[in-house]
Amino acid sequence: MPQETPELVLPFSVLSQNRREQFPEETEKAAVFCLAQMEKRKGGGIVIKQPPEKISFIAKTYYPLWVAPFHEANLIFDGLKAHSHALLHPEIQEIPTFIGSAERSSSSRQAYAAFLSDNQNYFQVSDRQEKTVLDGLLAEPVFLQEFDTYVAEAGLFEASRNVTVLPSTIDGTVISSAINELESLKAKFAEEVRDLGKGMKLLNATTKEFAKNLLDQIRETRDSFNEELKKHRGPVEEKVKEIRSKYDAEITVISKKFEKELLRLQKEKVKREKTKDQLNRRVEHCEAEIKTSAKSKNAVGERKWKEEREKLKKELSIVESEIKRFEKDLKETEDKKTGEILTIKSNCDSKAQEANRELVEIESSRDAKTQILKQEIGKMEELTSTIIKQMDNTAKLREASITVPDKLGIQPKQKKLSIIYMPFYLVCFQSASRKRYMAIPPSTVNSVKLLVKLKGALGKARIKQLFNPRSPAIGSFLSKFPSLMEKNAVFERETNEAGEKTDLLKASVAREQIESGLRQLRAEGWFSDKEYEAFSKILP
Repeated sequence: MPQETPELVLPFSVLSQNRREQFPEETEKAAVFCLAQMEKRKGGGIVIKQPPEKISFIAKTYYPLWVAPFHEANLIFDGLKAHSHALLHPEIQEIPTFIGSAERSSSSRQAYAAFLSDNQNYFQVSDRQEKTVLDGLLAEPVFLQEFDTYVAEAGLFEASRNVTVLPSTIDGTVISSAINELESLKAKFAEEVRDLGKGMKLLNATTKEFAKNLLDQIRETRDSFNEELKKHRGPVEEKVKEIRSKYDAEITVISKKFEKELLRLQKEKVKREKTKDQLNRRVEHCEAEIKTSAKSKNAVGERKWKEEREKLKKELSIVESEIKRFEKDLKETEDKKTGEILTIKSNCDSKAQEANRELVEIESSRDAKTQILKQEIGKMEELTSTIIKQMDNTAKLREASITVPDKLGIQPKQKKLSIIYMPFYLVCFQSASRKRYMAIPPSTVNSVKLLVKLKGALGKARIKQLFNPRSPAIGSFLSKFPSLMEKNAVFERETNEAGEKTDLLKASVAREQIESGLRQLRAEGWFSDKEYEAFSKILP
């Protein structure tokens, strides 16, 4: 480890808000001793007898963590390289390849349209992820949040033969490599965002240019065809005029012929209607005379007028029949006139349409060509919009990815690369040839004055309430230390050798400190005199 690397150490214990009493180092060691004794298995068993455990060693151990400045944060690295962080980011297609293809295809409108069609889903966001593994980096959010407040309590590290300092398996070179990898990722993401912006501008400009050319073609097409229409329209309109004049003359002749017949029929109908009116009046007169004769009892006159009335009614019936016949003849004649005129008009329209065919052909060719060009513009703009939207979404993902590395650390506490030791107590229990380990994490120290009110905090169980792990995340982190030893036999052997050298129970000074700490714990009320005697006897 380079000498210039600052070394700091974190406190193992800190007073809780309800505790006012001091908590010296000897009391801490005594509490750890008591907790270890209470966790020791007594052995026994019904089927398979298990020998009781003994404590092989209790060692205050320092876990190495590296703090590395990175932009506006401090990154935390596991000195034992037991942890790693997988940085995930969406996988995207090659941007330079896309831009190169876009530039090459812009040589012609047809090639560019084919390029847009072939690449309309090129930047479609997929579920595929790229992974960058950073060995040793601690980036679990809850751990970082809790560790952030813990780091503020760090003090200068002073070497001591009474603690086990776990050797770091990584150094500044490894950390620099990881930071360089993060920097490279940020630079790569930033470059991809720039390239995506460049690509979007290229597509937008190229599409606009081709759309402008197509609009010019539409204008030229219309002008060309309109000029041709103008040249042919005069002769065609003159020919249509002649056709319509000819048929108008035929309609006039037909109309006059039928108008003469209609006039005759209408005249005969009117004559019959006048006769009908006269007969109706005479019938009404007969009715009046009949009533008068009846009143005057003139039977002869009444009979005479009735006979006259019947005669008039017969005549009236004949007249009404003739009126209906003339009305029918009028309608048939009118229908015939209309039919012949419609036939003439239809023939006229057909001839006029035939005469206009050349103009229609020119107009159809004009409209067809302009529609095709307009559709090409619409398709090109639609594909461009789709691809640019996908590129914009990809750029947003990459912009989000740029900020991710800056969120992998804690608030900046150190301005240069430093190593911080996190203390915990490692207890090794041994039964025959089998070893078991327990890690006691950094804790807050409670006051017995509050806990004696709790029914569950009685007897020896009360001492278990003295410590509370200061952080669940840190406690979880250190709880994995025993499994780390089990996976690496060399590391376990080296840690055991170091633990036995710094065992609290073997150093005479440490035993005296534990004895003093036991007295203070008894004085505070964490256990009774009898329990104090029991712990004192166990103490070697």
